[in-house]
Formats: sequence, structure tokens, C-alpha cells
Amino acid sequence: MRFGRVYASNNIKLMRTLKKIHTGIFRDGGAGAFAQRRFRERRKKLMMKEGRLVAIAGVPYGPGGKTTWAYAHCPTYQEPAIMYLTGVNQNNVILLLDPNSKISDEILFVDDRDRLMEFWDGVRFGVGDEQSLREVQSVTGIRDVRSVREFKDVLKERLFKQKKKNLGTLWLEGTRRGKTCAITTDHNYDFKKKLAGWLRSWNAPPLKNIMKNHFELRLPLDKYDVANARKAQEITGNGFKVMLKKFRNFKNECQVQGFLEGQMLMQSPYGLSYPSIVASGANANILHYIKNDDDFSKDEMMLIDFGVRWMTMHADITRTFPVSGRFNPMQKILYEIVLKAQVAVEKKARAGVMIDALNKVCWDKISHGLAHNFVAVGGKFKLQYEGRPHGVSHLMGEQEHDGDPFRNYSRQPMKSGWMISNEPGLYGEFRLRLNGKTYDEKIGIRIEDNLVITSDGCMNLSDKIPKTIKQIEKLMASRQAD
Repeated sequence: MRFGRVYASNNIKLMRTLKKIHTGIFRDGGAGAFAQRRFRERRKKLMMKEGRLVAIAGVPYGPGGKTTWAYAHCPTYQEPAIMYLTGVNQNNVILLLDPNSKISDEILFVDDRDRLMEFWDGVRFGVGDEQSLREVQSVTGIRDVRSVREFKDVLKERLFKQKKKNLGTLWLEGTRRGKTCAITTDHNYDFKKKLAGWLRSWNAPPLKNIMKNHFELRLPLDKYDVANARKAQEITGNGFKVMLKKFRNFKNECQVQGFLEGQMLMQSPYGLSYPSIVASGANANILHYIKNDDDFSKDEMMLIDFGVRWMTMHADITRTFPVSGRFNPMQKILYEIVLKAQVAVEKKARAGVMIDALNKVCWDKISHGLAHNFVAVGGKFKLQYEGRPHGVSHLMGEQEHDGDPFRNYSRQPMKSGWMISNEPGLYGEFRLRLNGKTYDEKIGIRIEDNLVITSDGCMNLSDKIPKTIKQIEKLMASRQAD
């Protein structure tokens, strides 16, 4: 059941308003009192943690808005912090939180209503007349809504009412090789620079970064996020099962990609989690392979990294399988090595354990498997990397890769509610002579599930998506009718 139906208000006029609003706006939970309370509670928790004035900007432009030729289908194009705190998926919005105000502790700034642009792009939240203002207020639950043109003046007025005149905003920073660094190419940093300049001109104290407090609140998923993530997994898994049954009809990577993505998009209006990777044979040794247009032979393996969104939650799944429908003996040995590593990581994952500890379990298990299950029976190999090819886990949430982009969180104890990937991989050239036959292939294998951390273990949201040798071979042998 779509959660929007559960959350929706009985107010018929409100529902009519929602129907005409572009599907990109207020995506998570639909409209109505429940969604409004949920987002309001998130904003209140952030205000309590910060205790100061906080301003957060949405993405100021959409696909094609800055680089005119870079126009892409992208149902969700918003700063994840704004999505998390307001549910509003619309360009050029700013949220101002003022925990010290007794009159209005939150203000949403949006563009003026532009009927001509709505003719081209659909209805957007806007102000400038009473009807438009009431529409934004009734759908978002935020009572104080103003034109984005007023933001600078309102910010200055609110700042100078503060006893300590402190202002916080969000930008992404962390440590790399022992040095503090920041992401300086995104809209958050542009907004930070603008605010910093205003503060200097007003002789106010320097900006404070709210990143730590914000992520502490945002990264643990609530039960509705988990339910939405499960829905994304269900849709993604259904598409994969149908694709395997139809696989004999495909001749190249492009056909596989088109069919699989079509199956997922027919079941979700929220778009893909990311561009799919469809890599056959040696192409699977390229971690972020995106060409997706090679023909493939029946002797090769295929690696597919894919997923769809449901509301603001994602599925991020990787599966590897034989083009022929049956694993040859060498493929089977290597695949089982990776699968056993994935199972070992899932058993280790729980609150209090660090992702770095999961990495050790994963890559030690794969090294042990290569030595005892492959080399011991005469196998030889040359890997594409030294040590480990990539981390076994990344955080997931409002973004498909969420949290600190420098991944400093990998050295922090995981918390209940965190969603992480579990994606061991093995990439290289492998050779084995077995029962009088020589197998010699360039192979990339990755198996990826999504886990929600709990106090005593984890929930595998991907457990219904086939991944064992028996499950995959059975589906590919079923040969679903065209």
C-alpha cells in the first residue's frame, strides 16, 4: 500500500490541491496531518540540538538549469536535508529555523508564483497571492511562508534578535589523510560562502556547521523509511526475477538495461536510485562501468548493479550470474567465495560494530576462500587491485550514498536504524583446470544487499531477491514465455 493513502487528509479540497501539484513536490508520505507532523518533529529535533538560528538551502536549479545541455530525467532533484526536513522537492527553496523565536520558529522561503513557467513545467509552490500562500501552508504545514527574495533581510533581522548572534548551515566536510577538507563544488558550499560574506559585513560571529547534528538525526531510519526501503527492494527484486526469466531473449547489455529499468519504472513513479551498471565478461572488472552496450557470449558472467526509489528511499542491489544460465565449475567456486563473505558480513553487522570491522571480515574471508577453495585445487589468479577493491559498506538513506562523503563514519560505531550496503566483490583474471577442462576468464563478481542495523543484528531488506546459485539457475531455466 502506498503510504500517501494512509497519511492523506480527509480534506477533499486539500487532496484536490495535491493532485494538481507536480509529482515532484512533497513526495515522502503524501499530504495530510501525519506527514506534516512527521516533518515538523524532525525540524524540532534539529532546533533542539542546534539551539541557534539555522538556514539550509535547497538546490537552486534543476537538471539543465545551470549546464543547459545536462538535462536528465530525475524525479527527485533536491538537497536531501531539505527533503528530510520538509518533504519539498522543488528548486530554490530555503528553510530558516529559529528555536529562540516565540512567534515563528520556522520559515519556508519559496519563489514567487510564476504561472507562465507552470505552463511549461507544471504547478510549483509559490507565493505572491493569498491563494498560493494558503496552498503552500496547507500542504506543508509550515505557517510562515515567504518569498525567497526576502531571505537576506529576514535573516539579518532574526540574527540580530539572537543573544549570541550565531548562525548555522550545512556543508559537507571531513578528514582525508589526516587533513580537514570539504566538498567545495556543490550548492551547499556556495550557500555557505554567501552566508559567510553576509556575516562578515554584519560583524557577526563565523558560521557553524550543522552537519554532525543533522546526520545524527537523519541517518537512523524511522519505521516509515524502512517500509519505503522495503517497497523499493520489492520492486527492484521483481524486475530482476522477470529479467532472469526473459534473459534468453537478450543479446547485448543495452537490451538487458532497457528491460530491467522498464520493469522497475513501471512499478515506481520515483525514478531509479542511480544509473544502472550492466557489465558482461571483462567489463565487470570496471567498477563503475556505464557504457552498457557490448554484446555478450554464453560463456561469460554478467554483473548488474541496479535499483529503484520508493518515495525518498532507495534499493541498491548488485547481482552476478552466468549468461548461459548455469555456472561453470570455476565460476561456481569464485561465486561461492564472494557469497560466503557476504553472509559473514551480515552475521557481524549490528549496532556498536564499525564498518571498518565489517571490511576486515569481508576481505579476510575472500582471501581465505581464494587460498583454500581456489588455489588449493590448482587455480591461479591475478586481481585488478591490491588489498581490497572497495569498501564493503556505505550508508544509505535520503541519498543512495548518504552521510559524510569522506566516509569517516566507517570508523564510528554503527547505530540502530542505519541502513548500509553489504557488497563484497572479486575482480580479476582467473584460470583453473578441472576434470580435464581448462577455464580461463576475466571475471567480476559482486553481490550486494541492503541491511538495516538493529541492536542485536540487522534486517536484510534484500533477502527476497535471488542470489544463491540454485535460485539463479532455477529462474534462468524457467524460460518465461514472451
